[in-house]
Order: sequence, then structure tokens, then C-alpha cells
Amino acid sequence: MTALTGPMRQDFEDRGFLVLPGLFSEDEIAAVRAEVETVASQTGPEVVYELESDAVRMVYGAHRHNEAFRRLSRHPRWLEPVQALMGGPVYIHQSRLNTKAAFHGGAWTWHQDYATWSDRDGLREPRAFMVAVLLDEATMVNGPLMLVPGSHRRGLIAAAVDNHESPNYTVFQISKGHLAQVVDAGGIEPVVGPAGSVLISHANMVHGSAGNITPWPRRIFYLNVAAVDNPPTKFDRAEHLCTRDWSPIGPLADDCLRTLGDGSAPT
Repeated sequence: MTALTGPMRQDFEDRGFLVLPGLFSEDEIAAVRAEVETVASQTGPEVVYELESDAVRMVYGAHRHNEAFRRLSRHPRWLEPVQALMGGPVYIHQSRLNTKAAFHGGAWTWHQDYATWSDRDGLREPRAFMVAVLLDEATMVNGPLMLVPGSHRRGLIAAAVDNHESPNYTVFQISKGHLAQVVDAGGIEPVVGPAGSVLISHANMVHGSAGNITPWPRRIFYLNVAAVDNPPTKFDRAEHLCTRDWSPIGPLADDCLRTLGDGSAPT
């Protein structure tokens, strides 16, 4: 069990995010990482490519069709602290494998995830988290995710600009002026750490990332989760972008990644 201390809970309340370094072992995360190429080689609307190359930018919904990612999506080691912070059970609204490819990984403009989930999918409240599992080591140089501590307390920044689903994903870009204001108050903190580390972040967290021009990929599997009593109410987007199932996540056994490939069914 991943127990949260009082200071950890307070840190999440104050700063809007919590990093759990090395939550998964290298062996466990390597078993998931071994499936990235299989997931990224599929074709269809779930796959988004970089604008200036044929590199895969992200893949939606890997937990729905790949066993390694399915097990990771139900692992108790990240699920238990998420439920504790949420105060109850959660469902998977959407999953994204962001590959941030070596040499070709593009930048992500500054935004809040709840801007999309509220506008496109009708989530009525920001009782939702972005859970990021680092599949590679994230360093200061390979395009780490960057957060603005405390920005979740400002609520939704309504003046953000809609990119109108181009290309195949929605980001409400925060203006330079608004970004300067929130950064002046909270600064910017990169999410760095070894593969297997996990970030839990509030849905109103202002975040973004620079491009990756290094030889080292920075792959992250995102599980965007919400409280089960905070389901989507609009269903204009495809199911890989907005789930039709908001039943609570049922956790598997703690060793479910270690038994991957041995023929045993996870419990």
C-alpha cells in the first residue's frame, strides 16, 4: 500500500501535485516500456503524429487493448493514493501515451486539462486528476513536464484559446499574459525523476513542456481520472477521448506487473 502522510496531503493541497519517486521498480516499468512500440505501431484515430515528422506524438486508450497498460491502469500502488486524495473511488476518463520521441518530440503549450474536460466532455467539477507514470527517466534536458505550483487554486482560466481539435486533440492554450501572472505567483517546477516515478496532479494545474532534441525519449503514460460521481455529460467526442464507462477502477494485485507474461491471470 502507498500510504500518504499528513505533510504529503498538505503539499498536494497547497501545490496541487505530488511526485512519488520510483513507485515502480525498473523491472516492472521495463515490462510496460517493452509494449510501447507495439502500441505506437497501430493505426487509427487513436494515434497522433508530430506535425513536422512521422514520429508518434501520442496514443490514446492503450489501457483498453494492451495487457501491460491495462494492468498498469489498475495498479493499486498509484490508485490507492489517488483515491485517498480524491476522497473516494475514481474512473478512467481517458488515457494517453505521450512518447516525446528522441530528436523529434514536440512541445506542449501551457494549458489546464480541465478546460478540455469541462468544455468538450461536460465534467461539471474539477474533481479530476492527471496521473503520470514515467516510463523513462525524465531529466532537465529531455523535455520534462513543467508545472506551475499552486496554479490549481486559481480555478479555470476562462480566457484560454481553443485549438479547435487540431491536430486530433484539444488544448486550451493559456495566453502569455495569464501565464506570466500565474508563474509570477508560483514559479515553474519540472517533473524529473527515474523511470517508475508517478506524478498526481490536479486537473486545474497549469502545465506544459518544451520539445525534446536529445537522443533520449521521455515517454509518459497518463491516466486522467475523475471521481465516479463526476461523470462526463457530453458525448460528442470518440470513446478513446471521453469514456462511456465511469465505474470505479478495480485494483489488481500488487505483483500484477511482475507476473506479466508468465501466463497467470492478474487478481
